[in-house]
Amino acid sequence: MNQQEHVIVVRPDNPAGKNKSRLGTSEFLRMAVSLGLFAGLVEGLFLLAVFRYGWLYLRLGEGVSVEILWISPLVTGLLFLLVALAGWLLSRMLPRVSVLPFCLGFLVFLTLADWLSVTGRIGPLGVVSLSAGITIVFARWFRSGSGAMQRVWQHSLPYSVSIFCLTLLAVRSGVWGKEKLATSHLAAAAPGTPNVLVIVVDTLRADHVSFYGYSRPTTPNLDRIAREGVVFDNAISTAPWTMPSHASMVTGRYPHEHGAFGEHGLDDRLPTVAEAFRDRGFRTGGFSGNSFYFCRRAGFARGFLHFEDYLYSVGDVLHRTIWGRVVSHFIPTGIPALEEIPERQHAEQVNESALHWIDRDRTHPFFVFLNYFDLHDPYLPPQPYRSRFSKIPNPGGLIDTDYPTLSPDQLQSEVDAYDGAVNYADEQIGMLFDELQKRGLDRNTIVVITGDHGEAFGEHNLVSHRNSLYRPLIHVPLIYWETGKIPAAVRIDRPVTLASLPATVLDLAGAGDQRQFPTSSLAELWTHPEGASNWPAPISEMERYPYTPKNYPVYSGWLKTVVDSKWQLIVSEKLPTELYNWRSDLNETMDLARTKAGQDVIGNLRSELPGGGRKESSVVSHSAAPGLQEIRQ
Repeated sequence: MNQQEHVIVVRPDNPAGKNKSRLGTSEFLRMAVSLGLFAGLVEGLFLLAVFRYGWLYLRLGEGVSVEILWISPLVTGLLFLLVALAGWLLSRMLPRVSVLPFCLGFLVFLTLADWLSVTGRIGPLGVVSLSAGITIVFARWFRSGSGAMQRVWQHSLPYSVSIFCLTLLAVRSGVWGKEKLATSHLAAAAPGTPNVLVIVVDTLRADHVSFYGYSRPTTPNLDRIAREGVVFDNAISTAPWTMPSHASMVTGRYPHEHGAFGEHGLDDRLPTVAEAFRDRGFRTGGFSGNSFYFCRRAGFARGFLHFEDYLYSVGDVLHRTIWGRVVSHFIPTGIPALEEIPERQHAEQVNESALHWIDRDRTHPFFVFLNYFDLHDPYLPPQPYRSRFSKIPNPGGLIDTDYPTLSPDQLQSEVDAYDGAVNYADEQIGMLFDELQKRGLDRNTIVVITGDHGEAFGEHNLVSHRNSLYRPLIHVPLIYWETGKIPAAVRIDRPVTLASLPATVLDLAGAGDQRQFPTSSLAELWTHPEGASNWPAPISEMERYPYTPKNYPVYSGWLKTVVDSKWQLIVSEKLPTELYNWRSDLNETMDLARTKAGQDVIGNLRSELPGGGRKESSVVSHSAAPGLQEIRQ
């Protein structure tokens, strides 16, 4: 169809078709793109309300940021243009059929289906039915409308493009301007104040790290850093999954105090370590590879002047929009090119973003918090790391947010891929240290390296995490490093909690009073080692999580555990109490809870648990932390 060909729209009051409204190809394409931009802008507003601010929908892992306001119009506009081009091509093939009006109606249908799908409260059949019905009503109304109305729509593209460009400019400049303004109002830090860098390797269990005795050379860079700093041999995560563990690392509190669990993110009752450093004149930046639970929507951006969580690569852009979610839902499994999580940001990208941000301003010390997500299932590190420890070309990819039953060979394949991911993360940590050295920042930067939780590979017939409180899920590496300030080649055996991070880094940075973070600074254990015997035993907690197989401990109810210098006690809401001597039984195969000696130990350890480990007490309470207003003041 050329520019002179047209489609006649016959109005009911003009059966002879005397007043003909022409819809040429260029007008049709302009209308399609304009409708796509408008539909995407409205979608972006809906997504921001629903998936950022939690209106009608609470799932944190589906979050978006304000950038969705320009991402959705861009994606939807391109989608509608492709549909329109397909319609134009079909009209050339079928010149006797009125294809373009039908195609225009289909675009209206897509717009309505888009908007009705946002909340997830209406099922697919309901969305299709409602959208089709409203489209029919709209088509009748459009045909009965005046030619002037159609001309307005046909010439709306410049306005739609202008609104899109203004939105893009407003979002980008607003985010940049907000950070710039906040940075300009920072207090002056004391001369010589060190920078602070925290690296959390998501899902890193300690016993797959070389310097903890693992047989494979997974971590040569971490081994070197460990020799130059203080290593804690028995660091215990506060929870066996990301969100509550990270919440403890930024608030210095246990899960029953901070209340970040399930789909309840971190609220604003407790001060965070980022707020503390910001108030002391530090530029604060968060860079997350885990956009599901260490993200803005989960409450972790508080105190950070700059926080990057959503990658917004091509795959991530598509997945954040409605039609991208629909397409990803129907992508078949088992295709190697489509195995990867589209939202995953690799450690290399996290490093690049953090270094670019650090380089923008050297007038203030920085507090940077990084999350590497490469070890999380599905285990799919880039080559050559993926197959580095395997006899097969592409191991891994079988464990993917669920809990499959695997053969021994399949389980070994997952372990091989996981170890490759550990090696990849280690390589990226080494590269990050090299970049800090090139900038001269290694001479005045405190570095903390840890994991947020571990992973199960068949222990107790479990895989993945967020399913129990056994040692493989809560024992994580922990290193503190600073050239010339923190002693080298020191290893501390006493079990400690990751909740000690805020108090420790503030203490090391000389940033003043740390009483807002109640867990003691771990620096005491290398400056005054004589006090180690009286150090509080760390605890870990897990709320009930029914989305696991019935034989997994968390299916039955909440769990609590305490780990002292010899014993690990695990208390369940409904299951029998368990007790292990982890010193002599590292794999926790011998439950001593029903022995006479074990009963005496249980009696002593219960007092260390919240509520005394009583089965009637809840693991998590949003009102469990007293005196919060006084703490914030």
